[in-house]
Amino acid sequence: MPQTWSRTGIVCATVATLGLTAWSSQGGMASQPPGTEGGNRSTPAGVEVEVKCCDDSVLKLRLLDEKLELQTKYGVLSIPAADIRRIEFAPRIPPADAERISLAISRLSHPDYQIRERASAELLTFRERAYPFLLRATKSDNPEVSRRAEEAIRAIQSRVPAALLESREYDLVTTEDCKIVGRLTTSALRVHTTQFGEQLLRLSDLRVLSAGSTASETATAPPAPTNLMAFQHQFGKELTYTLTGYTPGTGQANVWGTDVYTLDSHLAAAAVHAGVVQPGKTAVVHVRIVQSPPQFIASYRNGINSTAYGNYPAGAYEFVRK
Repeated sequence: MPQTWSRTGIVCATVATLGLTAWSSQGGMASQPPGTEGGNRSTPAGVEVEVKCCDDSVLKLRLLDEKLELQTKYGVLSIPAADIRRIEFAPRIPPADAERISLAISRLSHPDYQIRERASAELLTFRERAYPFLLRATKSDNPEVSRRAEEAIRAIQSRVPAALLESREYDLVTTEDCKIVGRLTTSALRVHTTQFGEQLLRLSDLRVLSAGSTASETATAPPAPTNLMAFQHQFGKELTYTLTGYTPGTGQANVWGTDVYTLDSHLAAAAVHAGVVQPGKTAVVHVRIVQSPPQFIASYRNGINSTAYGNYPAGAYEFVRK
């Protein structure tokens, strides 16, 4: 019987070996599928995919589902897995997490100060999952609840990319020739990993699934410049580069802003700060030139300290997650 990976069960992945380097599951490893006893495992069927999880780990594995059903406004579509190039999953909050978040919010007005403090701290651990609950809590008639909710929202905004805080109800499935909006009817994907065999991967743990080789994109994307000062006032322009994430402590790399960065911010360091590239890893990144916000916000993310700054008329840039 396949195991279901929990939110905290996915720890890290190696993109070179189609599997995990470390993980934990509820109840241990899955039993071997029939016919795999004795270690003579044949290559499983399915489609090779890469998934990015809500904890920012990346997994390479095989999708065993032959097709996925998508509920759309025009009915249910059955999409062959082999035709899927990308899925952007709408946020899904497991019932157990939703219950804990609601309980923590109810404790923001508890008479005991220490309980209120622990509730505020717990809400921050849920990051973007707590965000919609906190938005509703800011409208509370209780001033303590609304104040603490606003503080938690500001803290989450400083730690989580803005794109992950957008409220989105539907999944977006991309095939070679179209994009389809709807809601996947399944709650988990059947997948195979080299080390642990067949597993179930919950959609509530996933952000993006990608299929197909990205080698051609990597080959054609030019190397990234140090910064984007050459694109002053070119608002709306989108650029694609191959970039190796800056490794903290290896040299000077100034970054100003959070999610939106000044044009003179070190691009490779900002990419790590935004969470689109890991330190020392090479990937294709997409950036957009935008108008400068009234104030660039400082924050600490992924080992990178960014600095606050006032208005920067020449423009700014943000990373586009495609």
